[in-house]
Amino acid sequence: MLTAGRLRLLIALLIITPFLVWWGLGGNTMPKTPVVREETNSTYDFFMRDTESRYWGEDGSFQRSWESSEMHHYPARNASQLQQPVAHMPQQEGGTYKIRANEGWILDDQSEIQLAGDVEVNHNPQSGPGSVMATSTLNVFPQTNYAETDALVTLTRNGEQTESTGLEVYFDERRVELLSNVRGRYNAP
Repeated sequence: MLTAGRLRLLIALLIITPFLVWWGLGGNTMPKTPVVREETNSTYDFFMRDTESRYWGEDGSFQRSWESSEMHHYPARNASQLQQPVAHMPQQEGGTYKIRANEGWILDDQSEIQLAGDVEVNHNPQSGPGSVMATSTLNVFPQTNYAETDALVTLTRNGEQTESTGLEVYFDERRVELLSNVRGRYNAP
């Protein structure tokens, strides 16, 4: 026969047993040894959406800005991947360069930006006609205001169109050097 004390003990064991089983079998989800994930070139440590970065010179003047619809940072590569990047680079004499591409990579030290896919550079001077440069790839070196490519380039300005294989751009000097296979066409108004 069950006495009142034994009945209370049996009820207490029935109530406590499921909690003890749950705690012992699955309640503790922490691994016994830490899981270390091997970092590879395809491992990113963070990402951001709708980013904008602004850069200022030592004298406090605005140097450039970059926008991107999405950015992934890859620590093993010391670089970030940019989706649909757009840059604005103001010029000393007024006007601005606007650079856009489908994707790009920017090094962590900001020394180089590698752009690819429908790269377009729009030069909008303070006075005079603007120009557009279109290519498939472009490497921009923002600290020296220089850019280069080995790909086919099309330059359009005021009814003139020039094609070249490769070019170098010196943004501060507003100078472009066409490297090879240069062909031009002028459409009279």
